Amino acid sequence: MRHLPWFVLIVVSGLSCVSESRGTSAAVRDTLPNGTIVVHYARLQDPGTTPLQTDLRIGVTEGDPHLMFGDIRGIDAGSDGTIYVLDYQASEIRAYDQQGHYLRTLTRKGSGPGELMEANGMVLVGDSALWIQDHSQWMMIAVDLNGEELTRVKMHVLSYGYVWNGTIDNEGRFWKPTTHSDEERQYPPKEGLTEGHARAYLKSYDPRTDLADSLYVGELVYRTVIARNNRGGYTYRSVPYNAGTTTIVDPAGRFWQTAGSTYRIARLTERGDTAMMIEVAADPIPVTEKDRQRYVDQVAEQSPSDRRVAEEIAGLMPEFKPAIAGLAMDDVGHLWALRTTRDSEPATYDVFDADGTYVAVVTLGFNASRYPSIRIRHGRVYAVIRDSLDVESVVRSEPLPETLR
Repeated sequence: MRHLPWFVLIVVSGLSCVSESRGTSAAVRDTLPNGTIVVHYARLQDPGTTPLQTDLRIGVTEGDPHLMFGDIRGIDAGSDGTIYVLDYQASEIRAYDQQGHYLRTLTRKGSGPGELMEANGMVLVGDSALWIQDHSQWMMIAVDLNGEELTRVKMHVLSYGYVWNGTIDNEGRFWKPTTHSDEERQYPPKEGLTEGHARAYLKSYDPRTDLADSLYVGELVYRTVIARNNRGGYTYRSVPYNAGTTTIVDPAGRFWQTAGSTYRIARLTERGDTAMMIEVAADPIPVTEKDRQRYVDQVAEQSPSDRRVAEEIAGLMPEFKPAIAGLAMDDVGHLWALRTTRDSEPATYDVFDADGTYVAVVTLGFNASRYPSIRIRHGRVYAVIRDSLDVESVVRSEPLPETLR
């Protein structure tokens, strides 16, 4: 029998409980009648006073062109410390050694073997191949670590996003989130706030067998404000701080999901059943007037004519921010949950084992970009940062604690 989605499960009290502790965070485990395990934390460890710092930065504003980036859409790192960077603007993947020295360029612009047109994401697989999504060619392209093309397969989800949000699991299957809505699209659209619904799926494709499948992971609700722009078209802007369901793939064959509004994360099986939930009693963080005004000012700076629309959107923001801002996986099976923090507080990740045990808290001493997301590889965090002029660089953190390697 298929389990109910995690967000409609009712926690039953008085069941078998086991308390455990690692560090300063104690957990209480409950087992529901349907077998779902609930791991509850009354609180989590406070962030450390010494944030994780960087020990390497790659990127310059002028000088060596191999160290200058136009638009970074992907980063990854091998076990030997080699760092791979995908520059969308140049259609290049460049390799750098552990000291940040340029080694080689693996790809170039074009539509031939090993060439890229509009690549917006990549992942290193098995220390032997880089898989790249090129949405202009509608292809997933694999190259070896010298840039020789190994193979290419058609993208199994024909969609475009700023950064590819797919991945590859330990079985070699591609996974990509997608949505489907039965609501009719209207043009011209109705101006003002629009609330819509869609079904969310994770679609998989196995290039070895040419088999595709999909996993239903819940309903999505979105709020969009539509307005005419000064170019005769329409702008579509989402309402910031609205909680939304996020589902990520664990390469080991699991899935992690959160609705974000409260600190609750579910571990799903490959059938989509809820196997475990992590719950944390976290105080809600309010959306402040400073948050609303900051949003208005940012929109107006980019498009002064949209200030009125931005003010309307600011008034639609919820009272509280989502408890969880994002999820990520490292290469040893840990789940990294990004806490929503208050103004001026650094990015803080809670790290859990696959069984829901709290492992550590990691606070970043640098302002990592959300897109592309951080990579946690071989005991280091790799990220993209931007300076005050919006110039991008790649940074590597100092080594993580032994418990996270």
